[in-house]
Amino acid sequence: MNIKSLTYFIEVAKEKSFTKASKNLFVCQSALSKSIKNFEFELDITLIDRTSKEFKLTPEGEIFYENGLIALKHINEQLSMLLDSVSLEKGKINVGVPPVISTIYFTSIIQQFRAAYPSIELNVIEAGANTVKSKVESGQIDIGVVILPFSSENFDVTKIFEAEIVAVVNKAHPLAKKDEISLIDIKDEPFISLNETYMLHDIIISKCAEAGFTPNTIYKSSQWDFIAELVALNQGITILPKPILSKFHSKNIKTLKIKDGFPWNIAFVVRKDKYISKAIKLFIDFTKEIEL
Repeated sequence: MNIKSLTYFIEVAKEKSFTKASKNLFVCQSALSKSIKNFEFELDITLIDRTSKEFKLTPEGEIFYENGLIALKHINEQLSMLLDSVSLEKGKINVGVPPVISTIYFTSIIQQFRAAYPSIELNVIEAGANTVKSKVESGQIDIGVVILPFSSENFDVTKIFEAEIVAVVNKAHPLAKKDEISLIDIKDEPFISLNETYMLHDIIISKCAEAGFTPNTIYKSSQWDFIAELVALNQGITILPKPILSKFHSKNIKTLKIKDGFPWNIAFVVRKDKYISKAIKLFIDFTKEIEL
């Protein structure tokens, strides 16, 4: 039994789909299916019930999946420890970064880190902060980038950046006459929001609830630039991190300070029980020290 076959099976079982697993693993679906069948033949066990209309593991497959997750975690940690004993500037890091944050900060960081440490393999997975959190928790990625506040019971948290959260309106909107608003001012306004995969979505909903209302959300999107474009077309208002708007060049929008607002605090999270390789420590320290 090889690690590659085990990794393939774990991903298929986790996603409950050959299609999704093949995309995550960057391997064609037919090759993945063949690999799993060969794996079953090697083990002399049927892991996937192919008679079921929906994806289903056999009882043996369920047991193999649960124990395989544990085994794969230990294998990867032991490999990291072995590599650490040989060299500091080698290794592999899987980091999850929300697209909003990667657009502002991590494009430059990734480029500089790879230039400084070409022997370290840095894999970047873009996903909303809530998705990133779950992937760190499940062990699929080593480091996650999230928005604070963050429930840190099972995680080590390292704050890395802070920025301002602002309201964004069209220049023709009545609120554009102001430079600062309270959250209650947007109570009845058509609101365009990042979707639930983003922690910022949850934070905004929570802050509005504290102010005594639920925003009149007319649209949610995973694309910040699409949201900004809708505001530029006067389709509604939004709340976004101020730095990201430097990437959106439009004369039709205005940013407003939010009275008693809340900062956009960005942090690294790592599972407390995870072995932290020298490569991971190096990446965290590199990011904290870099000037943007």
